Amino acid sequence: MRELVERFELAFNQIHQRLKEMHSFPKNDNFVELLNRSQDRSVVKEHFDTLRQYAKLRNAMVHERVREDFYIATPHIEVVEELEVINQTLDQPPLALDIATKPVMFFYEESPLLDVMDAFRKHEVSQFPIYDGVGGEFIGLLTDTVIVHWMSLQLKEGVIDVTDVKVSNLLKNKAEYNVKFMPEDATVFGVEDIYEHSHVEGRKLKSVIITNDGKHGSSPLGIITAWDLIKVNAEDPVDE
Repeated sequence: MRELVERFELAFNQIHQRLKEMHSFPKNDNFVELLNRSQDRSVVKEHFDTLRQYAKLRNAMVHERVREDFYIATPHIEVVEELEVINQTLDQPPLALDIATKPVMFFYEESPLLDVMDAFRKHEVSQFPIYDGVGGEFIGLLTDTVIVHWMSLQLKEGVIDVTDVKVSNLLKNKAEYNVKFMPEDATVFGVEDIYEHSHVEGRKLKSVIITNDGKHGSSPLGIITAWDLIKVNAEDPVDE
């Protein structure tokens, strides 16, 4: 019994530490408070109800002992093992590449607009990264919204001629897209942090592009949108 209690408390305390780290060690570091603030995180959400119940068990074990060596509640081995698995998952969260769309289809600024439009139709995506054909530098995102807006300005007598139009023609007056780059060892938690910070700052983050070194001049390995994060959360199993 003593060994089970010690294993439970060790795993619980380590999870508590992870929650503190997620929120940069806030003044109010109460476990349940931190858990509530973290429930939208993909991994935490999956185990949210379980952790709330285990927090009650922990409080009973620690604060309601009859004497030093006598606990009014002790965990079953299955409970301890489950808590240890949750702790390991939080310690080694899924990589961002695990949820990213890959491989990344991208175009160059001199690519024909017709090719991009055809790709939009075939792949049912909403944006493509655009790169400099000479230096391979990222120069912006071409979205379906930008194309529609551009076409509305080009419409003449019900006809739009895109035969010789290049991607660069649409990006000349492009808006500043909020795109972030992360290295291939970035975690899902890191991506969630970036989207959260962008939301707090009032800037709509269009996407996170994963490269081997996190630099915008490197080839894209994967791309993550807010929709990808939503899909991950929606697919998380629900505790019975």
